[in-house]
Amino acid sequence: MASETQGQRIRRIRDERGIKQNYISKTTGITQAHLSRIENDESGVTKNTLRKIAESLGVTFESLYIPKREEYVGDGSKPIDIDEVLLNETAMIRFMGGERPDDATYEWVKRSLGVIREELRKKRH
Repeated sequence: MASETQGQRIRRIRDERGIKQNYISKTTGITQAHLSRIENDESGVTKNTLRKIAESLGVTFESLYIPKREEYVGDGSKPIDIDEVLLNETAMIRFMGGERPDDATYEWVKRSLGVIREELRKKRH
């Protein structure tokens, strides 16, 4: 499944094994709400948290992990749209490699992309 997202993969494996979110939450120390956001690709997941989820599911980290390049580069998908990234936090997290950075970094990237967007618009006109 080359187009499977990180969240979809976690959910698929969890469902295949008949494991409830509540169990993963208790064994990993993350909230069930956070796990739900991860599975719905509304929140990024750190490698550390992904390792905990993999252990809780009884699978290897490697079988659960989707490398950034597989998700965004060379898979035939459309190029990243700056406007989408600026308007949609999920797209921003994907752009940032699947992990939400600290607030200062997030805001810096958002401002930087805004400047790049304006420069591109100037060049087009």
